Amino acid sequence: MINQICNTSNVNEMFSRAMQKRMEMMLLNADRLFSIGWLRKQVWQELINCTKEKPATEYGIYKFVLQKSNERLFMWQFLSVCYKSLDDIKRIIENAYDDKSAIEELLEERDDLIREFAFMPLSRTWENVKNDKESWCKFASRIPFGEVSKQDEISHFFYILDRIGIITDIVCRRAHEYELTVDYSFLDGYERQKRRGQLNDELLVKAFEEWASFLNSQSAWTVAFCVLRDEFGYTNASQFERDLAQLKFNKMLPDCPSGTISKTLSNNKYMTRPITKWPVDKKYTKSAQTLKSIIKKLLES
Repeated sequence: MINQICNTSNVNEMFSRAMQKRMEMMLLNADRLFSIGWLRKQVWQELINCTKEKPATEYGIYKFVLQKSNERLFMWQFLSVCYKSLDDIKRIIENAYDDKSAIEELLEERDDLIREFAFMPLSRTWENVKNDKESWCKFASRIPFGEVSKQDEISHFFYILDRIGIITDIVCRRAHEYELTVDYSFLDGYERQKRRGQLNDELLVKAFEEWASFLNSQSAWTVAFCVLRDEFGYTNASQFERDLAQLKFNKMLPDCPSGTISKTLSNNKYMTRPITKWPVDKKYTKSAQTLKSIIKKLLES
C-alpha cells in the first residue's frame, strides 16, 4: 500500500544484502539510535566518580585510573572527542545555501555518516545500547582498546559517533542545547514522509483489525484516511480507497466504495482540519485518537 522510502540507491553494490539491511535499519531508526545525550551524561558522571578514587597529583595518576578497564577507556575515548565537530556543524548552519535548508544538508550528511558507521566492525551491536549503564558497558567490553593497530580505527569510530549524535540532536529540534538558532520548516514534510516509510500492508491490516470496533459503517473509513493524512502525509482520498480494497483482511470489515471519503468529508467539515483540532464531542474524534495510538504502538513494537 505504502512503499518504503528509505533511500538505499547510494549504497554501493559491493555491500552484502545483510549489510544493506543493517544500514537501512540504522537509517530508519536514526533518531533513537543516535540520541546519545543520556550517554554523555552517564559517562561524565562515571568519570567523575572513578577519578575520586585517587587524589590529583603532578605525576599523572589519572592515567592508571582510566586504564583499569574497557569501561573506563570507553569513557575517556568518548569524552575526548565530545563536541569536536560542533564548530564545523555550526558553519554549515550559519552558511546555509538559499535554495537548500541547513537541516536538509545535515540530514543528508547524517545518512552518509550512518552508512559509514554501520560498515565499521566496531559498530556491531550498537543497536543494543540503550539508556542504561549495563548496555554501554557491554558494548565497551567488545572494543579492542589494547590492540595498537586498532587505535586509529577506534578514534575514528568515536569521532563519527559523536558527530552523528550532535546532528541528531539538532535535527530532533534540540538545537537550543547548543545555543543554535535553526529554521525547522523543512522538517515538517520530511518527518511525515519518514513516518510514511515505516508503514506497510501488514502493519495496516493489524492496525485496522485491532480498530475494527470503530468500523461500524463505510464512512468510518474516512477516519483512517484522516489519520494517515495527518501523521503520514497520505493526501489522495481516491488512492486510499483503491489501496484499501487491495488489503487482505482476516476479519470481515466494511467496504469503502469510491467516493466514500470525499462524501464523508463534505458532510463533516471538521474532518478536513487536523485531528488535533477536532471537537472532542464529535462522533469520530475518539475513533481517530484510538487508531492513531494503535498505529504508534505497532510502529514501536
